[in-house]
Amino acid sequence: MENLGLIILGVLLAVGVGVVFYLNYNRKRNFNKLFEQVSEALKTIPKQKKNNFLLFMFKDSMSASKKKSKTPSALEKNMSPKQLEIQMIQMATILKDRSKVTDKKTKNALKLLDEYLAWEKNKNKK
Repeated sequence: MENLGLIILGVLLAVGVGVVFYLNYNRKRNFNKLFEQVSEALKTIPKQKKNNFLLFMFKDSMSASKKKSKTPSALEKNMSPKQLEIQMIQMATILKDRSKVTDKKTKNALKLLDEYLAWEKNKNKK
């Protein structure tokens, strides 16, 4: 009877480890797809505004994914160039001093930006 319990425990543990590995693999695959799409979209952005635009894009996508509504995101709306420039200035100040960030969406966007920059660096090494 004890052996049967140990076998069941071992099988459950193996299934649990397999699920964790699968979820990690799936997360990496999805991030790679996202980062490939972002890389393609960045080809039209000037180099000096790249990080500001990335942060703005990731922050906007974080807020859109949290709402899961059908309202268009800030990137999809017809933003005036003046509004877009204001957003780029805000993103530049956030990038200069990350310690002032208290918003959870912005912190997650910064983390995603760091992951993207690391991915891009690894991609360029290869």
